[in-house]
Amino acid sequence: MSVFRPQVSGIKCPGLRVKSWGLGLTILMVVSLLVAVVPVVAQTEVSPTEAMLRANQSYEAGQYAGAIAIYEAIVEAGIESSEVYYNLGNAYFKQGDLGRAILNYRRAQRITPRDADIATNLNFSRTQTIDQFEGEAELTNMVQVAEQWLTLNEAAVLALILWVLFCYFVVLAILAPRLRRVFGWMATVLALFLVIGLISTINRLYTDWQYPPAVIITQEVDITSGPGGADQYLVEFSLHAGTEVRILESRPGWQRITLPGDLQGWVPAEAVVEVIK
Repeated sequence: MSVFRPQVSGIKCPGLRVKSWGLGLTILMVVSLLVAVVPVVAQTEVSPTEAMLRANQSYEAGQYAGAIAIYEAIVEAGIESSEVYYNLGNAYFKQGDLGRAILNYRRAQRITPRDADIATNLNFSRTQTIDQFEGEAELTNMVQVAEQWLTLNEAAVLALILWVLFCYFVVLAILAPRLRRVFGWMATVLALFLVIGLISTINRLYTDWQYPPAVIITQEVDITSGPGGADQYLVEFSLHAGTEVRILESRPGWQRITLPGDLQGWVPAEAVVEVIK
């Protein structure tokens, strides 16, 4: 993958990353790995950092299946880390699994949305997908820009800071009549950004809860007009690995999805995985 930039210093071989976790996460990982069956890692107590090192070594040796097994074990242990998801996406891409590569890049980007390496690899992977939809990644307004640059926690903290500053300048405008126009103008600007931040946060929370983002992970799947196979319903169109969708409705064994351009249909549940775990 030409966009990967290997670095000799640090644990970041072709796009790979590793970092240290705290004692609590280390204990959690040790316990989880004791019961996990990982082909490459011996059944011994290892820390998350050691597990990452072994996974990265497997990746460098071209043993992508072994690296994936270790990364997945780390994820299954409950450790939410953009580094793990990023490395996992790289390993899946090397195996030719475009769907799971994009899925894990998306998960990594939700944790660190401003990371240039994640954005580069995700965008490159998107260019490799068979299904291309115009306007998928366009930023059409300031609310969407905020959503691309801030996590939900960051957006909440920023909104709190803006609220405090807004109140501060309102008080100053009341207490200093001669500078009321200046302080009032500053309060107005802060109020504007506060509204944008609140709209962004509420919109993202509602959209992700009501219509969770997901990725097609099977090589090719038929999208039908109802929750059933081609023997029961009309096949509307087909999708391929890596296509990003949103889920509108869930039924046993089936998911109704939507795509840009108001395309909708039903897909087998095992063919699509939600980005938000």
